[in-house]
Amino acid sequence: MPAPRATYRLQLHPRFTFADAAAAVPYLAELGISHLYLSPVLQAAPGSTHGYDIVDPDRVNRELGGEDGFRALVAAAHAAGLGILLDIVPNHMSIGGTANRWWVDVLENGAASYYAHYFDVDWNGGDERVLLPVLGERYGHALNSGGLQLARGRGPEAAGRGSDLIEVRAGELRFPMSPHALGRIVRRAGERIAHPELQFIGDALAGLPGSAEVGARRRRHRDRAVLLARLTELGDRVARAIDDEIAAVNADPFELDAILEAQNYRLAHWSVAGSQLSYRRFFDINSLVGIRVELPDVFAAGHHRIFGWVADGTVDGLRVDHVDGLRDPAGYLVRLGEAWADAPGSPPGSPWILVEKILASDEQLPASWPVAGTTGYEAMNRLAALLVDPDGEPALTEAFTAYTGQPWDPVGESRRARLEVLSDALHSELARLTELAVRACGASPACRDYTRAEIEAALAELLAGYPTYRTYLGDPISDPRDATRGGGNRPALPGERGRESPLLIDRGRIAHAARAALAARPELDRDLVGFLEAALAFELTSAEATELARAAQQVSGPVVAKGDEDTLLYRQVRLLARCEVGTDLARFALDPDQAHVELATGLPHALLATSTHDSKRGEDVRARLAVLSELPDAWRAAVLRWRARAEAGWGDVAPDRVFEYVMWQTLVGAWPIAEDRAQQFAEKATREARLRTSWRRPDAAYEAARTRWLAAVYADAELVGELAAFAAELSAAGDRNSLAQLLIKLTAPGVPDFYQGSELRDDALVDPDNRRPVDLAARARRLRELVSAGDGAGARLGGDLGAIKLWTIHRVLALRGRAPDVLAGPYRALAASGTHARRVFAFTRGDDLVTVVPRLGVRASGWSDTALALGAGTWRDVLTDHEVAGGVQPVAALWRRLPIALLLRVRP
Repeated sequence: MPAPRATYRLQLHPRFTFADAAAAVPYLAELGISHLYLSPVLQAAPGSTHGYDIVDPDRVNRELGGEDGFRALVAAAHAAGLGILLDIVPNHMSIGGTANRWWVDVLENGAASYYAHYFDVDWNGGDERVLLPVLGERYGHALNSGGLQLARGRGPEAAGRGSDLIEVRAGELRFPMSPHALGRIVRRAGERIAHPELQFIGDALAGLPGSAEVGARRRRHRDRAVLLARLTELGDRVARAIDDEIAAVNADPFELDAILEAQNYRLAHWSVAGSQLSYRRFFDINSLVGIRVELPDVFAAGHHRIFGWVADGTVDGLRVDHVDGLRDPAGYLVRLGEAWADAPGSPPGSPWILVEKILASDEQLPASWPVAGTTGYEAMNRLAALLVDPDGEPALTEAFTAYTGQPWDPVGESRRARLEVLSDALHSELARLTELAVRACGASPACRDYTRAEIEAALAELLAGYPTYRTYLGDPISDPRDATRGGGNRPALPGERGRESPLLIDRGRIAHAARAALAARPELDRDLVGFLEAALAFELTSAEATELARAAQQVSGPVVAKGDEDTLLYRQVRLLARCEVGTDLARFALDPDQAHVELATGLPHALLATSTHDSKRGEDVRARLAVLSELPDAWRAAVLRWRARAEAGWGDVAPDRVFEYVMWQTLVGAWPIAEDRAQQFAEKATREARLRTSWRRPDAAYEAARTRWLAAVYADAELVGELAAFAAELSAAGDRNSLAQLLIKLTAPGVPDFYQGSELRDDALVDPDNRRPVDLAARARRLRELVSAGDGAGARLGGDLGAIKLWTIHRVLALRGRAPDVLAGPYRALAASGTHARRVFAFTRGDDLVTVVPRLGVRASGWSDTALALGAGTWRDVLTDHEVAGGVQPVAALWRRLPIALLLRVRP
């Protein structure tokens, strides 16, 4: 397979299957893509729209086309010269429904299950049962209302499992019966019809070794299988007796409760998950349980199919989802790389492994990670910040506060949002950490008398102040202070040598969190905060303190993500172009000199993204919104005018000014946008912000008013006309921004990544909007039209943003394919001269390729008196075939046909 040149992300789901992906292969090959970048393909929960809820790692997803469909897709890709980059999910599995046989076995057998250690369940929390917060009504009410019932097993799973003769049902949900509880019912059924053998089987099932008797696990499973097999052979008379006993239990709430209490799980109302839970979740999603992939047998079981595909050449690269959720990311990645290298037939050289990881602006990947880089969020934010005018920051800050009445305080609001998340959506995670901290304090005479409430408050304040998603202290693989150790294949980055060690940097981040906690809450006990700080830094030797530190590393990421990405970015909405996954809101813009430094350090096989399945808005929406930083006064005047005009839409409900400010930006950024899409986004934005409503506690009156307000905006023809006119004012500059970030992505160090559909105008908003169906066939037809028009097509594209993007991608990827060495040269900044020099961003790759793009062009007035010095010789624009001579060239001449240029030296 080819070296990574460009990736194209496809979101697979039941309405876009392997067959649909295979049909797109010829188009993607013609576009110049080198690797299909596939969302997870292993068996997911029924109806999954994303594939991250895997239920069986041994099977290919049947709803996508199964094993045969996957093989056909791979064959089509390979025949066209495309490799496969596969998204894998090592952190969690879905436990919704009954499709996850590992989890069903745990629910049936508890700690005695052979799979009990696969899942991150706290079996030492005082209750040996798994808490399942799944009921739509309170447990006591469900007992009496018929919401909880025993029933005969049904479906394909029941055919081969004697224990599924009886199951617990809560509405549409189904749960297995423990052998002990089943034995109780079977024995009474035997008594009902005076059947000695049935009574014996019931007593034997009830007398099996308990779920806590792990040492007797083998005997429990062996005897259970024999007894259940015999039970299924006893005929209709026995079956009727069991049915009669089930009916008797269902008619007696007290007896039903006794049966349910004998299970290895405890059913509870869904809201209980907010404060107590016995297993680690993925963020706040109760149906996704954490996997203990740090254990060798769990690692092997979860990766069997994946390594088979590596060994036979099916897969050429792996994208590791949510790497920060793992207990030991470095250890996992080292094992992943070793297994890759050891697999027969695996590609030679270093494995192409990428991690989904949000890096802070001052953060580097740990050197002990043997990876090629990240999936590109830092590149996305870098390019967005480069296109924002720093001179507009004060005025936009004032506009935000004037409109919303809210202070611009991203640091303070981040802390408040994280604390809210810890008290609500992630409170069960905080409670679990608190229990670990109580144990750690109990092991130390100095901290033994702190109360649980004091410990929880101090922990919450510490977690609320983390400057990064997590730390990597306690890494058992290697000391990350030396970038040449640990088996990592990432070279030291320029300037990295001689800096403070990553170990000390992480320690400083925890110290920062402790200082911030005490500054926010001076009444906190300093000794307690100091103890917890030392514990989180792995400086205490007790097993309890170490367990607290490791567990906290898995929780800090979700706290930051839910607090900042899913809350703060819908509250502190000064400029939505800078409200993106991984954005530091305090970093409004990026100076070109710093952008050059950061782009030059890009890893050659890391991804460069501008849109993803998780981004808050599409690349072209962000590019248009960046123009507001150049027109802050016009923007402020417009939104104040629109606010007054739309005021009546709220009726007697108090207006939500933060939402309004989000919505005005969204409308002009994505215009034209249909009302149904805008309403869907409005629901998500307000529920994520959690200022007036939320996913857990929706406010019906507010949401009805919000819907009416937005409908009234769309019904006001004059207001819609103003919105459209303002969007049109931004359009030309926004298109230039879009093309600038595209060409930088295509030519900077790294592998350009394209999210499905973004090769034309990308007006998507946050998911699920950005997962709408994409007409790839229409894109293929458009590409054929451009190619058939000949080499001069680039000069005749006019102002069609989508066509220019498509042509630019095709042309640059063709260059990367036929002359890879040209784009492998060193990155060097190239400075323009003249009046608008700061509005030109240019760099070279080696000596023979120059990228030249505009930025902040609203007031460039024709780019007069601004020029760029090219090396000697003749240069041809790869996009338009226009040739220019070396020496000083006006940038207006370089951009005469298109507002961007990629110049290749064709003659010395």
